[in-house]
Amino acid sequence: MHRLTRRADYDQIAPTFDKRYERNAYAGVERALREFIGNERGLRILEAGCGTGHWLDILRSSGNYEIGLDYSTGMLARARSSLPDMPLIRGTADHLPLPDASLHRVFCINALHHFPDQPAFLAEVKRILRPRGRLLTVGLDPHRGLDRWHVYDYFPESLAIDKERFPASEVLRTWIAEAGFENCLTQEVDHWRIQVPAREALAQGRLDKAATSQLSVLTDEEYERGMQRVRTDIQRAEEQRQPLFLTVDLRLYGTTGSV
Repeated sequence: MHRLTRRADYDQIAPTFDKRYERNAYAGVERALREFIGNERGLRILEAGCGTGHWLDILRSSGNYEIGLDYSTGMLARARSSLPDMPLIRGTADHLPLPDASLHRVFCINALHHFPDQPAFLAEVKRILRPRGRLLTVGLDPHRGLDRWHVYDYFPESLAIDKERFPASEVLRTWIAEAGFENCLTQEVDHWRIQVPAREALAQGRLDKAATSQLSVLTDEEYERGMQRVRTDIQRAEEQRQPLFLTVDLRLYGTTGSV
């Protein structure tokens, strides 16, 4: 059984969560989501780990019936403020409070790694999907070793934690197949290539502890050691009159399966 040892507190993160959509472009993720939903109308769709409702809001005009589920009351409160007419449910991913064969699509974006029992979630998705239903999950795959990220550079504990939280793509496809899905496929859906001046990154809050779950799950001591590394490198670069840039070179992968 896959169990997580570190979990982010999204009730604390909720007030600043949506800043990530101001700092980063998610065009590839949005395109993959729209292709996954397709052109049909009248579908019943669940976002598991809906957070503040960002992706549900994007789909609002699609002509379908969307439902959001999240465990965090803080995140759901934010979602309800922007989506007052949408059904939003508090629940856990491994016991989805929905009837058998009641949905056409289920998706989760940058959420699967937060679910304590990921294979149990996939089994639950299989249970609630109708025949010809489909699943999409989007997230990182740190096991590939292709990414460069200042968070991993300055806070090395975060990479080890992510390798625990995020299953490798081939492992995820195996879990999905074992849950009863067919046509399991992983594709790269987004690739961020960004270099941000370190001082600007600090001013933008990119290194705040609540900026990303990779930082929020660190202990205070781990986080402060990383920040001290950042401050030391900034000071050294400024003494040498060489600007310090922080690197984001991250890939997001979409994995799908069909019932």
